[in-house]
Amino acid sequence: MKGRARFQGWLVLAVLTAAILATFFLLAWRDLTTRYEMAARQGHDTTWFIGRNVAEKFRQYDRQLSAIIGEIESAGTAAFAGEPVWHMISLAIQTTPFVRSIGLYDETGRILQHSDRKGGFPDTNVADRDYFRTLKANPGQGLFITRPFKNRGYEETIIGLARAIMTADGKFTGVALIAVSPEAFDLLGGLPNLPRDSAISIHRRDGINLFRAPLIPDQWGKDLSGTALFTKHLPTSAVGVTYTPTGGSTFDSQDRLLAYRTVEEWPLVVVVGILRAEIAATWRQDWTRNAVFVGLALIGFSWLATIAQRQTTGRLEAELNLSRRELQHRAIVEEELRRWATTDSLTGMANRRHFLEHCEREMQRALRYSRPMPVLIFDVDLFKTINDRFGHAMGDEALKIIADVAAASLRETDLMGRLGGEEFGVLLPETDTTGAADLAERLRAAIAAAPMTVNNQTVPLSISVGVAMLHPDDTSVDALFNRADQALYRAKHAGRNRVVLAEAPTAMA
Repeated sequence: MKGRARFQGWLVLAVLTAAILATFFLLAWRDLTTRYEMAARQGHDTTWFIGRNVAEKFRQYDRQLSAIIGEIESAGTAAFAGEPVWHMISLAIQTTPFVRSIGLYDETGRILQHSDRKGGFPDTNVADRDYFRTLKANPGQGLFITRPFKNRGYEETIIGLARAIMTADGKFTGVALIAVSPEAFDLLGGLPNLPRDSAISIHRRDGINLFRAPLIPDQWGKDLSGTALFTKHLPTSAVGVTYTPTGGSTFDSQDRLLAYRTVEEWPLVVVVGILRAEIAATWRQDWTRNAVFVGLALIGFSWLATIAQRQTTGRLEAELNLSRRELQHRAIVEEELRRWATTDSLTGMANRRHFLEHCEREMQRALRYSRPMPVLIFDVDLFKTINDRFGHAMGDEALKIIADVAAASLRETDLMGRLGGEEFGVLLPETDTTGAADLAERLRAAIAAAPMTVNNQTVPLSISVGVAMLHPDDTSVDALFNRADQALYRAKHAGRNRVVLAEAPTAMA
Protein backbone atom coordinates (compact mmCIF):
# COMPACT_ATOMS: atom_id res chain seq x y z
CA MET A 1 0.00 0.00 0.00
CA LYS A 2 2.80 2.36 0.92
CA GLY A 3 4.69 1.64 -2.32
CA ARG A 4 1.54 2.16 -4.36
CA ALA A 5 0.85 5.51 -2.70
CA ARG A 6 4.44 6.59 -3.34
CA PHE A 7 4.10 5.67 -7.00
CA GLN A 8 0.79 7.55 -7.30
CA GLY A 9 2.35 10.64 -5.73
CA TRP A 10 5.24 10.70 -8.17
CA LEU A 11 2.86 10.05 -11.06
CA VAL A 12 0.75 13.07 -10.09
CA LEU A 13 3.88 15.21 -9.83
CA ALA A 14 5.10 14.06 -13.26
CA VAL A 15 1.74 14.84 -14.89
CA LEU A 16 1.59 18.30 -13.28
CA THR A 17 5.18 19.04 -14.31
CA ALA A 18 4.54 17.99 -17.91
CA ALA A 19 1.36 20.11 -18.06
CA ILE A 20 3.12 23.20 -16.69
CA LEU A 21 6.10 22.82 -19.03
CA ALA A 22 3.84 22.28 -22.04
CA THR A 23 1.84 25.41 -21.15
CA PHE A 24 5.04 27.38 -20.61
CA PHE A 25 6.58 26.48 -23.96
CA LEU A 26 3.30 27.03 -25.83
CA LEU A 27 2.90 30.53 -24.36
CA ALA A 28 6.55 31.35 -25.06
CA TRP A 29 6.22 30.27 -28.69
CA ARG A 30 3.00 32.25 -29.18
CA ASP A 31 4.61 35.33 -27.69
CA LEU A 32 7.64 35.06 -30.01
CA THR A 33 5.31 34.68 -33.00
CA THR A 34 3.41 37.79 -31.91
CA ARG A 35 6.64 39.79 -31.67
CA TYR A 36 7.61 38.80 -35.20
CA GLU A 37 4.15 39.83 -36.42
CA MET A 38 4.59 43.17 -34.66
CA ALA A 39 8.00 43.69 -36.31
CA ALA A 40 6.51 42.86 -39.73
CA ARG A 41 3.73 45.42 -39.22
CA GLN A 42 6.27 48.00 -38.08
CA GLY A 43 8.33 47.29 -41.19
CA HIS A 44 5.26 47.66 -43.43
CA ASP A 45 4.37 51.02 -41.86
CA THR A 46 7.94 52.23 -42.35
CA THR A 47 8.11 51.17 -46.02
CA TRP A 48 4.86 53.06 -46.63
CA PHE A 49 6.31 56.21 -45.02
CA ILE A 50 9.64 55.96 -46.88
CA GLY A 51 7.95 55.13 -50.19
CA ARG A 52 5.74 58.19 -49.94
CA ASN A 53 8.74 60.45 -49.22
CA VAL A 54 10.88 58.94 -51.98
CA ALA A 55 8.04 59.29 -54.51
CA GLU A 56 7.65 62.97 -53.61
CA LYS A 57 11.40 63.60 -54.07
CA PHE A 58 11.33 61.93 -57.49
CA ARG A 59 8.30 64.00 -58.47
CA GLN A 60 10.19 67.16 -57.45
CA TYR A 61 13.28 66.24 -59.49
CA ASP A 62 11.22 65.13 -62.48
CA ARG A 63 9.26 68.42 -62.47
CA GLN A 64 12.55 70.35 -62.74
CA LEU A 65 13.73 68.07 -65.53
CA SER A 66 10.45 68.26 -67.46
CA ALA A 67 10.33 72.06 -67.21
CA ILE A 68 13.80 72.38 -68.77
CA ILE A 69 12.95 69.87 -71.51
CA GLY A 70 9.66 71.67 -72.18
CA GLU A 71 11.51 74.94 -72.75
CA ILE A 72 13.89 73.27 -75.22
CA GLU A 73 11.17 71.38 -77.09
CA SER A 74 9.04 74.50 -77.46
CA ALA A 75 11.91 76.80 -78.50
CA GLY A 76 13.86 74.35 -80.66
CA THR A 77 17.33 72.87 -80.40
CA ALA A 78 18.92 76.32 -80.38
CA ALA A 79 17.54 76.69 -76.84
CA PHE A 80 20.20 74.24 -75.56
CA ALA A 81 22.62 77.12 -75.13
CA GLY A 82 20.00 79.83 -74.66
CA GLU A 83 19.77 82.18 -71.70
CA PRO A 84 16.31 80.97 -70.48
CA VAL A 85 17.52 77.36 -70.20
CA TRP A 86 20.73 78.41 -68.43
CA HIS A 87 18.65 80.47 -65.98
CA MET A 88 16.31 77.50 -65.31
CA ILE A 89 19.30 75.21 -64.66
CA SER A 90 20.94 77.70 -62.29
CA LEU A 91 17.69 78.23 -60.36
CA ALA A 92 17.09 74.47 -60.02
CA ILE A 93 20.61 73.93 -58.66
CA GLN A 94 20.15 76.69 -56.07
CA THR A 95 16.66 75.73 -54.87
CA THR A 96 16.51 71.93 -55.04
CA PRO A 97 18.22 70.01 -52.19
CA PHE A 98 20.81 67.32 -53.01
CA VAL A 99 20.94 68.17 -56.75
CA ARG A 100 24.64 68.07 -57.68
CA SER A 101 24.49 68.95 -61.38
CA ILE A 102 22.22 69.28 -64.42
CA GLY A 103 23.45 68.55 -67.95
CA LEU A 104 22.01 68.75 -71.47
CA TYR A 105 23.43 66.51 -74.21
CA ASP A 106 22.82 66.61 -77.96
CA GLU A 107 21.97 63.58 -80.10
CA THR A 108 25.65 62.59 -80.31
CA GLY A 109 26.29 62.79 -76.55
CA ARG A 110 28.17 66.11 -76.44
CA ILE A 111 27.56 68.29 -73.35
CA LEU A 112 26.05 71.50 -74.74
CA GLN A 113 24.92 72.95 -71.41
CA HIS A 114 25.92 72.15 -67.83
CA SER A 115 25.30 73.64 -64.39
CA ASP A 116 29.07 73.76 -63.76
CA ARG A 117 29.81 75.74 -66.91
CA LYS A 118 27.64 77.90 -69.12
CA GLY A 119 27.91 76.54 -72.63
CA GLY A 120 28.70 73.05 -71.37
CA PHE A 121 31.74 70.92 -72.22
CA PRO A 122 31.51 70.30 -76.00
CA ASP A 123 34.69 68.22 -75.96
CA THR A 124 33.23 65.76 -73.42
CA ASN A 125 30.95 62.98 -74.65
CA VAL A 126 28.58 60.69 -72.70
CA ALA A 127 27.39 58.53 -75.57
CA ASP A 128 28.78 55.47 -73.77
CA ARG A 129 26.64 56.00 -70.66
CA ASP A 130 23.77 53.51 -70.16
CA TYR A 131 21.16 56.24 -69.78
CA PHE A 132 22.16 57.89 -73.07
CA ARG A 133 22.24 54.62 -75.01
CA THR A 134 18.90 53.48 -73.54
CA LEU A 135 17.03 56.73 -74.19
CA LYS A 136 18.49 57.11 -77.68
CA ALA A 137 17.29 53.60 -78.55
CA ASN A 138 13.87 54.11 -76.91
CA PRO A 139 13.21 57.86 -76.40
CA GLY A 140 9.57 57.32 -75.47
CA GLN A 141 10.21 55.20 -72.38
CA GLY A 142 9.95 58.10 -69.90
CA LEU A 143 12.20 58.73 -66.91
CA PHE A 144 15.37 56.61 -66.75
CA ILE A 145 16.98 56.10 -63.33
CA THR A 146 20.67 55.26 -63.52
CA ARG A 147 22.59 53.01 -61.19
CA PRO A 148 24.89 55.01 -58.84
CA PHE A 149 28.04 56.16 -60.65
CA LYS A 150 30.94 58.59 -60.20
CA ASN A 151 30.52 61.76 -62.22
CA ARG A 152 33.39 62.49 -64.57
CA GLY A 153 35.69 65.01 -62.95
CA TYR A 154 34.32 64.33 -59.45
CA GLU A 155 34.76 61.65 -56.82
CA GLU A 156 31.21 61.90 -55.47
CA THR A 157 28.80 59.07 -56.25
CA ILE A 158 25.51 60.24 -57.80
CA ILE A 159 22.25 58.88 -59.17
CA GLY A 160 21.07 60.24 -62.51
CA LEU A 161 17.45 60.92 -63.53
CA ALA A 162 17.33 61.29 -67.31
CA ARG A 163 14.72 61.98 -70.00
CA ALA A 164 14.97 62.11 -73.78
CA ILE A 165 14.58 65.48 -75.56
CA MET A 166 12.38 65.22 -78.67
CA THR A 167 11.61 67.43 -81.64
CA ALA A 168 8.03 68.33 -82.49
CA ASP A 169 7.87 65.43 -84.98
CA GLY A 170 9.06 62.91 -82.34
CA LYS A 171 12.72 62.73 -83.37
CA PHE A 172 15.38 62.13 -80.70
CA THR A 173 17.51 65.24 -80.31
CA GLY A 174 19.32 64.74 -76.99
CA VAL A 175 19.10 63.92 -73.28
CA ALA A 176 18.60 65.97 -70.10
CA LEU A 177 19.96 64.61 -66.82
CA ILE A 178 19.71 65.68 -63.17
CA ALA A 179 22.44 64.21 -60.94
CA VAL A 180 21.29 63.66 -57.34
CA SER A 181 23.26 62.57 -54.26
CA PRO A 182 22.03 59.20 -52.89
CA GLU A 183 21.98 60.83 -49.46
CA ALA A 184 18.77 62.57 -50.56
CA PHE A 185 17.05 59.33 -49.59
CA ASP A 186 18.66 58.93 -46.14
CA LEU A 187 15.54 58.84 -43.94
CA LEU A 188 16.84 56.43 -41.28
CA GLY A 189 17.53 59.20 -38.76
CA GLY A 190 13.90 60.35 -38.99
CA LEU A 191 12.48 56.91 -38.11
CA PRO A 192 12.68 56.68 -34.30
CA ASN A 193 10.26 53.74 -34.08
CA LEU A 194 12.61 51.21 -35.69
CA PRO A 195 14.57 48.80 -33.46
CA ARG A 196 18.31 49.30 -33.07
CA ASP A 197 20.59 48.46 -36.02
CA SER A 198 17.73 48.42 -38.53
CA ALA A 199 18.52 49.21 -42.17
CA ILE A 200 16.66 50.70 -45.14
CA SER A 201 17.50 50.32 -48.81
CA ILE A 202 16.07 51.58 -52.09
CA HIS A 203 16.40 49.60 -55.33
CA ARG A 204 15.35 49.81 -58.93
CA ARG A 205 12.76 47.19 -59.85
CA ASP A 206 15.45 45.31 -61.79
CA GLY A 207 17.41 44.76 -58.53
CA ILE A 208 20.05 47.51 -58.81
CA ASN A 209 20.68 49.07 -55.38
CA LEU A 210 20.44 52.88 -55.34
CA PHE A 211 20.90 53.60 -51.64
CA ARG A 212 21.30 51.96 -48.24
CA ALA A 213 21.37 53.28 -44.69
CA PRO A 214 23.45 52.80 -42.64
CA LEU A 215 25.66 54.02 -45.47
CA ILE A 216 27.84 51.49 -47.27
CA PRO A 217 28.94 53.59 -50.30
CA ASP A 218 31.00 50.83 -51.94
CA GLN A 219 27.83 48.70 -52.09
CA TRP A 220 25.80 51.30 -54.01
CA GLY A 221 24.92 49.98 -57.45
CA LYS A 222 25.06 46.33 -56.35
CA ASP A 223 22.94 43.98 -58.48
CA LEU A 224 20.47 41.98 -56.34
CA SER A 225 18.33 40.76 -59.23
CA GLY A 226 19.28 37.15 -58.47
CA THR A 227 18.04 37.21 -54.86
CA ALA A 228 14.74 35.63 -53.80
CA LEU A 229 13.24 39.07 -53.16
CA PHE A 230 13.41 39.94 -56.87
CA THR A 231 13.00 36.47 -58.40
CA LYS A 232 10.28 35.05 -56.14
CA HIS A 233 8.50 37.61 -53.95
CA LEU A 234 8.18 40.85 -55.94
CA PRO A 235 6.81 39.14 -59.09
CA THR A 236 3.83 37.90 -57.03
CA SER A 237 3.28 40.65 -54.45
CA ALA A 238 4.02 44.39 -54.41
CA VAL A 239 4.02 44.41 -50.59
CA GLY A 240 5.24 41.66 -48.28
CA VAL A 241 7.66 40.20 -45.76
CA THR A 242 10.54 37.78 -46.24
CA TYR A 243 13.87 36.99 -44.60
CA THR A 244 17.50 37.32 -45.62
CA PRO A 245 18.98 34.21 -47.28
CA THR A 246 21.28 31.76 -45.52
CA GLY A 247 24.40 33.65 -44.49
CA GLY A 248 22.57 36.90 -43.79
CA SER A 249 22.13 40.17 -45.65
CA THR A 250 23.92 40.67 -48.96
CA PHE A 251 25.23 43.96 -47.55
CA ASP A 252 26.41 43.20 -44.01
CA SER A 253 25.80 39.42 -43.47
CA GLN A 254 23.25 40.16 -40.71
CA ASP A 255 20.14 37.96 -40.37
CA ARG A 256 17.13 40.24 -40.88
CA LEU A 257 13.38 40.29 -41.35
CA LEU A 258 12.74 42.18 -44.61
CA ALA A 259 9.57 44.22 -45.21
CA TYR A 260 9.33 45.42 -48.81
CA ARG A 261 7.02 47.64 -50.88
CA THR A 262 7.06 48.94 -54.46
CA VAL A 263 6.80 52.72 -54.91
CA GLU A 264 3.79 54.01 -56.81
CA GLU A 265 4.56 55.90 -60.06
CA TRP A 266 8.26 54.94 -60.09
CA PRO A 267 10.14 51.70 -60.84
CA LEU A 268 11.47 51.52 -57.27
CA VAL A 269 11.37 49.13 -54.31
CA VAL A 270 11.79 50.14 -50.64
CA VAL A 271 13.12 47.52 -48.19
CA VAL A 272 13.31 47.79 -44.39
CA GLY A 273 15.51 45.24 -42.61
CA ILE A 274 15.00 44.53 -38.87
CA LEU A 275 17.53 42.35 -37.05
CA ARG A 276 15.97 39.05 -35.98
CA ALA A 277 18.32 39.00 -32.99
CA GLU A 278 16.89 42.36 -31.88
CA ILE A 279 13.33 41.05 -32.21
CA ALA A 280 14.16 38.06 -30.02
CA ALA A 281 16.26 39.96 -27.46
CA THR A 282 13.43 41.29 -25.27
CA TRP A 283 11.50 38.02 -25.71
CA ARG A 284 14.50 36.05 -24.43
CA GLN A 285 14.90 38.38 -21.46
CA ASP A 286 11.23 38.16 -20.45
CA TRP A 287 10.97 34.40 -20.81
CA THR A 288 14.25 33.72 -19.02
CA ARG A 289 12.69 35.43 -16.01
CA ASN A 290 9.53 33.38 -16.48
CA ALA A 291 11.59 30.17 -16.69
CA VAL A 292 13.21 30.95 -13.34
CA PHE A 293 9.77 31.34 -11.78
CA VAL A 294 8.52 28.07 -13.28
CA GLY A 295 11.65 26.28 -12.09
CA LEU A 296 11.12 27.52 -8.54
CA ALA A 297 7.49 26.45 -8.74
CA LEU A 298 8.49 22.95 -9.84
CA ILE A 299 10.98 22.71 -6.97
CA GLY A 300 8.12 23.66 -4.67
CA PHE A 301 5.98 20.91 -6.13
CA SER A 302 8.78 18.37 -5.59
CA TRP A 303 9.12 19.46 -1.98
CA LEU A 304 5.39 19.10 -1.42
CA ALA A 305 5.45 15.63 -2.99
CA THR A 306 8.31 14.54 -0.73
CA ILE A 307 6.48 15.78 2.37
CA ALA A 308 3.31 14.02 1.24
CA GLN A 309 5.06 10.69 0.82
CA ARG A 310 6.38 10.88 4.37
CA GLN A 311 2.83 11.00 5.74
CA THR A 312 0.81 8.00 6.69
CA THR A 313 -0.36 6.57 3.38
CA GLY A 314 -3.40 4.84 4.87
CA ARG A 315 -5.32 8.04 5.59
CA LEU A 316 -7.43 8.91 2.55
CA GLU A 317 -8.29 12.39 3.80
CA ALA A 318 -4.61 13.36 3.99
CA GLU A 319 -4.06 12.16 0.42
CA LEU A 320 -7.07 14.14 -0.81
CA ASN A 321 -5.90 17.28 1.00
CA LEU A 322 -2.48 16.92 -0.61
CA SER A 323 -4.05 16.60 -4.06
CA ARG A 324 -6.14 19.72 -3.46
CA ARG A 325 -3.07 21.70 -2.41
CA GLU A 326 -1.18 20.57 -5.48
CA LEU A 327 -4.06 21.55 -7.75
CA GLN A 328 -4.33 24.92 -6.04
CA HIS A 329 -0.62 25.55 -6.58
CA ARG A 330 -0.97 24.51 -10.19
CA ALA A 331 -3.88 26.94 -10.63
CA ILE A 332 -1.77 29.74 -9.13
CA VAL A 333 1.14 28.99 -11.45
CA GLU A 334 -1.10 28.79 -14.52
CA GLU A 335 -2.80 32.06 -13.56
CA GLU A 336 0.60 33.75 -13.27
CA LEU A 337 1.60 32.37 -16.66
CA ARG A 338 -1.66 33.63 -18.16
CA ARG A 339 -1.07 37.08 -16.67
CA TRP A 340 2.46 37.21 -18.05
CA ALA A 341 1.22 36.07 -21.46
CA THR A 342 -1.28 38.97 -21.61
CA THR A 343 0.70 41.75 -19.89
CA ASP A 344 3.65 43.85 -21.04
CA SER A 345 6.43 43.20 -18.51
CA LEU A 346 7.84 46.76 -18.59
CA THR A 347 4.71 48.94 -18.31
CA GLY A 348 2.11 46.59 -16.82
CA MET A 349 -0.25 47.39 -19.71
CA ALA A 350 -1.86 44.77 -21.95
CA ASN A 351 0.62 43.32 -24.44
CA ARG A 352 0.03 43.59 -28.18
CA ARG A 353 -1.58 40.16 -28.69
CA HIS A 354 -4.02 40.53 -25.79
CA PHE A 355 -4.89 44.10 -26.82
CA LEU A 356 -5.63 43.12 -30.44
CA GLU A 357 -7.75 40.11 -29.41
CA HIS A 358 -9.77 42.32 -27.04
CA CYS A 359 -10.23 44.94 -29.79
CA GLU A 360 -11.47 42.26 -32.20
CA ARG A 361 -14.10 41.04 -29.71
CA GLU A 362 -15.20 44.56 -28.84
CA MET A 363 -15.42 45.47 -32.54
CA GLN A 364 -17.79 42.54 -33.23
CA ARG A 365 -20.01 43.65 -30.34
CA ALA A 366 -20.00 47.29 -31.49
CA LEU A 367 -20.89 46.34 -35.08
CA ARG A 368 -23.64 43.95 -33.95
CA TYR A 369 -25.39 46.59 -31.80
CA SER A 370 -24.37 49.68 -33.85
CA ARG A 371 -22.39 51.20 -30.99
CA PRO A 372 -19.51 53.69 -31.35
CA MET A 373 -15.96 52.46 -30.78
CA PRO A 374 -12.86 54.62 -31.21
CA VAL A 375 -9.21 53.57 -31.03
CA LEU A 376 -6.32 55.85 -30.05
CA ILE A 377 -2.75 55.10 -31.16
CA PHE A 378 0.02 57.24 -29.73
CA ASP A 379 3.77 57.11 -29.43
CA VAL A 380 6.38 59.06 -27.51
CA ASP A 381 7.83 62.05 -29.34
CA LEU A 382 11.62 62.03 -29.87
CA PHE A 383 11.98 58.80 -27.89
CA LYS A 384 15.18 57.88 -29.72
CA THR A 385 16.71 61.14 -28.48
CA ILE A 386 15.94 60.17 -24.86
CA ASN A 387 17.55 56.74 -25.39
CA ASP A 388 20.62 58.24 -27.08
CA ARG A 389 21.15 60.98 -24.47
CA PHE A 390 20.33 59.17 -21.23
CA GLY A 391 20.50 55.45 -22.08
CA HIS A 392 17.91 52.72 -22.52
CA ALA A 393 17.27 52.50 -18.76
CA MET A 394 15.98 56.09 -18.77
CA GLY A 395 14.02 55.33 -21.94
CA ASP A 396 12.31 52.46 -20.10
CA GLU A 397 11.61 54.80 -17.16
CA ALA A 398 9.99 57.31 -19.54
CA LEU A 399 7.70 54.57 -20.90
CA LYS A 400 6.67 53.60 -17.34
CA ILE A 401 5.87 57.23 -16.46
CA ILE A 402 3.80 57.70 -19.60
CA ALA A 403 1.94 54.41 -19.04
CA ASP A 404 1.11 55.35 -15.41
CA VAL A 405 -0.05 58.87 -16.33
CA ALA A 406 -2.13 57.58 -19.24
CA ALA A 407 -3.75 54.82 -17.15
CA ALA A 408 -4.82 57.40 -14.55
CA SER A 409 -6.71 59.30 -17.28
CA LEU A 410 -8.74 56.29 -18.46
CA ARG A 411 -12.02 54.74 -17.32
CA GLU A 412 -12.38 51.23 -15.92
CA THR A 413 -14.01 50.10 -19.18
CA ASP A 414 -11.11 51.37 -21.32
CA LEU A 415 -8.15 49.17 -22.23
CA MET A 416 -4.61 50.37 -22.88
CA GLY A 417 -1.93 48.20 -24.49
CA ARG A 418 1.68 48.52 -25.54
CA LEU A 419 1.91 47.80 -29.27
CA GLY A 420 5.70 47.79 -29.43
CA GLY A 421 8.63 50.08 -28.68
CA GLU A 422 7.22 53.47 -27.66
CA GLU A 423 3.84 52.90 -29.40
CA PHE A 424 0.63 52.40 -27.36
CA GLY A 425 -3.02 51.81 -28.19
CA VAL A 426 -6.17 52.70 -26.25
CA LEU A 427 -9.64 51.16 -26.80
CA LEU A 428 -12.61 53.33 -25.72
CA PRO A 429 -15.87 51.32 -25.85
CA GLU A 430 -19.17 53.24 -26.01
CA THR A 431 -17.47 56.55 -26.79
CA ASP A 432 -18.42 58.94 -29.61
CA THR A 433 -16.06 61.07 -31.71
CA THR A 434 -16.23 64.10 -29.41
CA GLY A 435 -15.60 62.01 -26.31
CA ALA A 436 -12.66 60.24 -27.94
CA ALA A 437 -11.07 63.51 -29.07
CA ASP A 438 -11.58 65.06 -25.60
CA LEU A 439 -10.03 62.06 -23.83
CA ALA A 440 -7.09 62.01 -26.28
CA GLU A 441 -6.44 65.70 -25.59
CA ARG A 442 -6.63 65.14 -21.81
CA LEU A 443 -4.20 62.26 -22.20
CA ARG A 444 -1.78 64.39 -24.25
CA ALA A 445 -1.98 67.31 -21.78
CA ALA A 446 -1.49 65.06 -18.73
CA ILE A 447 1.68 63.54 -20.18
CA ALA A 448 3.02 66.92 -21.26
CA ALA A 449 2.56 68.06 -17.64
CA ALA A 450 4.54 65.12 -16.22
CA PRO A 451 8.21 65.59 -17.21
CA MET A 452 10.95 63.16 -16.20
CA THR A 453 13.92 64.19 -14.03
CA VAL A 454 17.38 62.81 -14.88
CA ASN A 455 20.44 63.95 -12.86
CA ASN A 456 18.57 67.05 -11.62
CA GLN A 457 17.71 67.86 -15.23
CA THR A 458 14.06 68.12 -16.31
CA VAL A 459 13.35 66.14 -19.48
CA PRO A 460 9.98 67.04 -21.08
CA LEU A 461 7.77 64.23 -22.32
CA SER A 462 5.10 64.47 -25.00
CA ILE A 463 3.07 62.22 -27.26
CA SER A 464 1.43 62.43 -30.68
CA VAL A 465 -2.01 60.82 -30.91
CA GLY A 466 -4.02 59.46 -33.84
CA VAL A 467 -7.77 58.86 -33.27
CA ALA A 468 -9.97 56.69 -35.52
CA MET A 469 -13.64 55.67 -35.21
CA LEU A 470 -15.01 52.23 -36.10
CA HIS A 471 -16.83 52.33 -39.43
CA PRO A 472 -19.75 49.97 -40.34
CA ASP A 473 -17.77 48.74 -43.37
CA ASP A 474 -14.76 47.63 -41.28
CA THR A 475 -14.26 43.87 -41.44
CA SER A 476 -11.28 43.68 -39.09
CA VAL A 477 -9.40 45.87 -36.67
CA ASP A 478 -6.60 46.24 -39.26
CA ALA A 479 -8.57 48.85 -41.23
CA LEU A 480 -9.37 50.77 -38.03
CA PHE A 481 -5.73 50.64 -36.89
CA ASN A 482 -4.46 51.74 -40.29
CA ARG A 483 -6.61 54.90 -40.13
CA ALA A 484 -5.39 55.63 -36.61
CA ASP A 485 -1.78 55.04 -37.77
CA GLN A 486 -2.20 57.49 -40.65
CA ALA A 487 -3.64 60.09 -38.27
CA LEU A 488 -0.62 59.51 -36.00
CA TYR A 489 1.75 60.10 -38.94
CA ARG A 490 -0.05 63.38 -39.69
CA ALA A 491 0.29 64.42 -36.04
CA LYS A 492 4.04 63.70 -36.22
CA HIS A 493 4.51 65.60 -39.45
CA ALA A 494 2.46 68.55 -38.16
CA GLY A 495 4.95 69.16 -35.35
CA ARG A 496 4.29 66.42 -32.72
CA ASN A 497 2.63 66.85 -29.29
CA ARG A 498 -0.85 66.99 -30.77
CA VAL A 499 -4.01 64.99 -31.48
CA VAL A 500 -5.22 64.30 -35.04
CA LEU A 501 -8.61 62.71 -35.84
CA ALA A 502 -8.62 60.26 -38.78
CA GLU A 503 -10.97 60.86 -41.66
CA ALA A 504 -13.83 58.40 -42.17
CA PRO A 505 -13.15 55.91 -45.01
CA THR A 506 -14.55 56.86 -48.42
CA ALA A 507 -17.60 54.80 -49.35
CA MET A 508 -17.11 52.51 -52.36
CA ALA A 509 -19.58 52.87 -55.24
